[in-house]
Amino acid sequence: MQHTSCTEDRIQHALDRCLDGLRHSPTAAHRWDVLMCCVGQSMNRWSLEELVKRDPDNSIILLQQILRKTKEVQERCQYELVAPLAIMFTSTLLQTPYCPPDKELLESAMEVFSAFLTWPEPYCSVCRNLLSTLQLEIKAPGISFQRLVREEQDLNASCQSTKTMTVLLMNPSEVPADFLSVAEQLSCVQHSEKDTYITLIKHGFQSALGTKYPLCSIHAALQAKAVEELREIFSMVSGVLETAAAMSNLLEGRGHVIQGLEGLRERLSIPASSGSKSDGMLQTFPIPTAKCRMFHWEKDNFDVLNTLLDDEPQSLSHLKEDEDEVDIEDDEGHDTLSVVSESSAPSFNSGADSDFFEDSDDSISSPKSAKSSARLSQHLYRLLRKPKRSLNRAKSLGYTESKDFTVVREIRSNSLPHHVQLRSPEPSSSQTPQNHTVRQVCFRRRPILSCDEDEKSTTLRVVVFGADHVAGKVARAYNSLRQKESACPRLSRAFKIQFYFVPVKRDSTAGQTCLTSPSPKGMNEVVSPNGAEDSTNDIAHLLGMLDPWYERNTLSLLKLPANIVCQQTSKTESESYDSSYEQRLPILADLILYYCRYAARPALIQLYQAELTLASGERRTEVFVHSLELGHAAGTRAIKAMGTASKRFGIDGDREAVPLQLDIMYNRVVISGRSQCKRESKMCTSVNLTKACKNPEKLDSQLECLQLSMTEVLKRQNGKSKKGYNMHLSLTEAKVDKVQVCGTADTTFAVCLDQDEKKVLQSVIRCDISVCSKSDSSSDWKQRQAEMSGQIQPLHPTFCSLLCLPIVTFSGALP
Repeated sequence: MQHTSCTEDRIQHALDRCLDGLRHSPTAAHRWDVLMCCVGQSMNRWSLEELVKRDPDNSIILLQQILRKTKEVQERCQYELVAPLAIMFTSTLLQTPYCPPDKELLESAMEVFSAFLTWPEPYCSVCRNLLSTLQLEIKAPGISFQRLVREEQDLNASCQSTKTMTVLLMNPSEVPADFLSVAEQLSCVQHSEKDTYITLIKHGFQSALGTKYPLCSIHAALQAKAVEELREIFSMVSGVLETAAAMSNLLEGRGHVIQGLEGLRERLSIPASSGSKSDGMLQTFPIPTAKCRMFHWEKDNFDVLNTLLDDEPQSLSHLKEDEDEVDIEDDEGHDTLSVVSESSAPSFNSGADSDFFEDSDDSISSPKSAKSSARLSQHLYRLLRKPKRSLNRAKSLGYTESKDFTVVREIRSNSLPHHVQLRSPEPSSSQTPQNHTVRQVCFRRRPILSCDEDEKSTTLRVVVFGADHVAGKVARAYNSLRQKESACPRLSRAFKIQFYFVPVKRDSTAGQTCLTSPSPKGMNEVVSPNGAEDSTNDIAHLLGMLDPWYERNTLSLLKLPANIVCQQTSKTESESYDSSYEQRLPILADLILYYCRYAARPALIQLYQAELTLASGERRTEVFVHSLELGHAAGTRAIKAMGTASKRFGIDGDREAVPLQLDIMYNRVVISGRSQCKRESKMCTSVNLTKACKNPEKLDSQLECLQLSMTEVLKRQNGKSKKGYNMHLSLTEAKVDKVQVCGTADTTFAVCLDQDEKKVLQSVIRCDISVCSKSDSSSDWKQRQAEMSGQIQPLHPTFCSLLCLPIVTFSGALP
């Protein structure tokens, strides 16, 4: 008893330390003070897992401690701890060897976590997912472990054909060599098919029957069998579990599992139990390393993922079956890409009407085994009912342009769109046609994430490593993929795509040298934002602010020394731990797999577009997610990109930079949420825009805003024998949602997107920056026709869904 009490105290202390610092106080100064002790706290999750590995009984103790802590959280209304506790309970339960039914631990967990169903998003959805897992585990013990391994190892049982693929995207020139080595190790891990089958069969017996039959006896009976026979036995175990999981009665499900495994034991000639307490002991089975593939990724597209279609015969056959299908989807309600979320549980910070709904038969999809005729009938049905669906959607948003809208919903939500954006006034008559008098009112709303109508059998995890400039590449690749898939679906038809982002400090050993001219004494140097930084990690920090568990388990990479993160972990030495097939991998690999397995809800990161007009008359539209640098800051990055050749040019600071005469017009966002349009002519060295949410104080409902920073030259000294010098500089900042910059008197400038030296555009004369949105295509077409014909259109409000990059986090964005 004393030993048990000591173990409980150790587990309770480790659990408290693991959660310490996640309780954010109302004052932002103390909210993220956890970063000071990030290294120690990041290791506490591994400490808990190590305790569970060494003694199977510790898993039951840990589950009990999590429930105790959860009750405290409920009583104290500590919202930020709900998701971490639910995720920790899920991960611990997944690796629990045996949960005795007489303890009623799972029933108690259902009672505790069901109390959070009345809490706001995302807490209720996280707990709802856990409750579904608990129900399955009561009916079919161990089924969560079985499904995860089955999907990650591509063990196609007859009862389930779903699978999960993990792809690691890295640019070798931008990540540390140690990180690249770890990714290569993950991609090279191979598990013996025979050993995996044996492990899963043993796990199935132990999860349902405990120590009734010694694992050594089961192992001996299985070891002599061929792989084909083991595959058949594994299919039988999976069939028993899946049949029990489909039963409505919990006790009947568990009884079906026990009866089925007893019958299988007789078939395998495993010695019967003597009826007394067995001499067998519980063993903890580690989750086999997921099958991963690594690609070198350097371009602003996801074309490299098309190779997966060539390697997946099932995906190709699925595409061939769907060649003749016609599936018309409006792009306003949900993306072409598969983003995991429940349509009934929109993101908390969505800003959309909560009564926005889709027909219940939207989710109807034919089973995987249905014939092509049934599939075609289903799509024809969707085509025929499309007008009805569009009508219902418009009604729920209160859009009354159509004459057929005679019925108004009686119950409306109070959550109106956050703000109204008026089209900014035209800059000048020379640049815009005189008859361009159309004004458009756009009610913005965050997109509601919906499940795909056609269920995908394969989930594709896309894990990207890098800093903010890599996040920009992901944004442009995502936008390009959306456009390609909307025209000709391939990847989105074969896979359910999920995007993961692992922050990495940019490798500064690229041979780029920064040469800055000295400034005269007595001058106060004004540094342009981001001008001195090769690349930041603001996007990862934003994800960490939105989701504290992401900050603790993923963002903590930036605080851990590379030699610790990438070193091999020691092997667990314990008789109760089956390490026969365990691969010794670095902490980084464990972190990646933990992130992929337990992060399930996307956080929406707003995308922006820059419409550029070049001196040659060419027009281009580019997408960015973090920052846009214009002028001297962009030119500096272009010089840095030259590597050692940049020494010949030198890199001047803002004092030595040649100022640009610019006309700047922007919509300034004020506290009330309204926009104030301002137009100014300035002599600037740089104009930079960055995502405004860099600290907790700025986390509000308007996550789509940008921070505008203008470095203005107030006084310049022009020397005859030497180059000019900017004597007085002024830095002006404003929170904006739309900006237009025009060069005057043949002034051209450079533009850099997301701190990426490869995305520097020269000779730009005009740049229009705005929030990316998926507006109503029919309204856009009417507006373009009106502009061409010179007609004056009446003021009509439209609703546009903001285009966001979905990055998977553990809980999604917390309020």
